[in-house]
Amino acid sequence: MNEKAQEAEVKTQSEAGLIAKTGEKAEEAGDKTTRDAAQEAKREAKEAKRAALKARKEAQLATKKVKMTKKAEARARRRNEIIVRQERKRGATASQGAEQIGAELAEEVELAAAETTGKEVREAKERVRRETEEAREGELVTEPAAKAKEAEEVSTLLYEGTIDLVIMPPVGVLQIKNLEEKLRLIQNLRVVLTGGSVDEPIRIVVSAEQPIPLIDVLSQIPIVDQVTKEGKEIQILLKAAAQQTLC
Repeated sequence: MNEKAQEAEVKTQSEAGLIAKTGEKAEEAGDKTTRDAAQEAKREAKEAKRAALKARKEAQLATKKVKMTKKAEARARRRNEIIVRQERKRGATASQGAEQIGAELAEEVELAAAETTGKEVREAKERVRRETEEAREGELVTEPAAKAKEAEEVSTLLYEGTIDLVIMPPVGVLQIKNLEEKLRLIQNLRVVLTGGSVDEPIRIVVSAEQPIPLIDVLSQIPIVDQVTKEGKEIQILLKAAAQQTLC
């Protein structure tokens, strides 16, 4: 009986030791699983943080580009306004200069009349007339030059986005179709819609994907007779149907 009891006790101790080892291994496995899960969660958190940082930087860059574009457009508008004001001021100055020259020379004639003979007075009057005409000619030359410069600036204006083209009457259906075909051939320009009737101005809405000197481009279309800027719209006058046939 003692031997069997001893054997049972040894067996019990062995089983207890095995159970203890099994428990230790289970704890180690649990600890490892916990560590792996923690590392995975930490890695995912870092990736999410990097993605958020990248998205924030991209958003800031996009906002910066939009602001830069708006500033560039504002500078271009201010530059055009300054040029127009300078040309107007130059024309007004030339006109005032001609009047001032005429007044000064007229005063000179009056003084000469009091001090010289009739022949000298006639010569002075003739000189006044000649110099006044020269001054006025200079004024007339300045005005067309200013208008030509202003027209050149308008033709080089860049358009982007949606633009309304107003086709002035009289105009026929075939003329509108012909114009639409020409517009579709222009690079970076898309015809959005066409509306109106032959008795009223036809509106063609176009969209420019990139900045384009639209007035200058439209002026080069053979069937177009005249292109003018009216506010945000562009008015187009087409050539007569007979002239378009020749084009």
